[in-house]
Amino acid sequence: MGTSFSVKYQAGEKTPQLKALEPKINKLLVDLNMEMSTYIKTSEISRFNSSASVNKPFRISPNFYKTLVLSIEIAEKTKGQFDPTIGPLVNLWGFGPKGQRKVPSSVEIKKAKSRVGYEKLKVLDGSISKSIPNLYLDLSASAKGYGVDLIAAFLESNFVDHYMVEIGGEVKTKGSKNGTPWKIGIETPSAENSGAPIHKILNLSGEAVATSGNYRNFFEDKGKRYGHTIDFRTGRPTENTLASVTVIHDSSAAKADAWATALMTMGAVKGLVFAENNGLKALFIYRPAGQIEGAFVEAETSFFESFREGIK
Repeated sequence: MGTSFSVKYQAGEKTPQLKALEPKINKLLVDLNMEMSTYIKTSEISRFNSSASVNKPFRISPNFYKTLVLSIEIAEKTKGQFDPTIGPLVNLWGFGPKGQRKVPSSVEIKKAKSRVGYEKLKVLDGSISKSIPNLYLDLSASAKGYGVDLIAAFLESNFVDHYMVEIGGEVKTKGSKNGTPWKIGIETPSAENSGAPIHKILNLSGEAVATSGNYRNFFEDKGKRYGHTIDFRTGRPTENTLASVTVIHDSSAAKADAWATALMTMGAVKGLVFAENNGLKALFIYRPAGQIEGAFVEAETSFFESFREGIK
């Protein structure tokens, strides 16, 4: 997945020893990569992407299928602002595997846009097919979260009642850490790779949380910054002052992961309205309209505010 992961848990009387669990957790992640990593040429998703067969069913693993169904569900709810087929545009701007980060021409953007559209993908029970030969799937906006959920379920099957699982910043918790909630920090948006100050600390005891942001994964050209979140309507990186979105979900890191990405594409104003109308616990960190420098401000849905103020 091109990132790190962390698993912390409190062992119980029935919990196997760490030496027994660790290799099994590693295997879960290796298997997941072989299903959904676009960085591995022999993975299931890469083999589907490289196939030019049209309307021919392609069998996929249960984990791949579940992650894709979730992605399509959110694509439909957002009317394509979240789209698991947006990979050609992501790759065009250099944010995919072996990408060269540069501003493409309008002709290149138009060509890549013609390959994007979740409606060009048919999802059957256990198989998928494409209606155009060069359709390209990218589940990077939900696969990490799904991996978190997968490890969490594995821990629970081994009698672990208190844990924190994290992959690339996507987190799921259960129980407590030495009797107190798990404390998960939300970074203040910063382009630095490390040492960013903590903007807010969340106390979690069973929830999942994910943050999507444009403040690290970007490039600059002729004094303009281009982030990795692509607007499917323009084929270009989103142009808004939104720096990050954090979503808390009651149980699923995959859903928190996907919704954070979806809201990021909408911007602070439209994203906040959408999140409120859809009952999402979401926090938006952004700069006021028209400002590209200066202090960040924040906005949150009533659901996030209620959670933060101690209804839990």
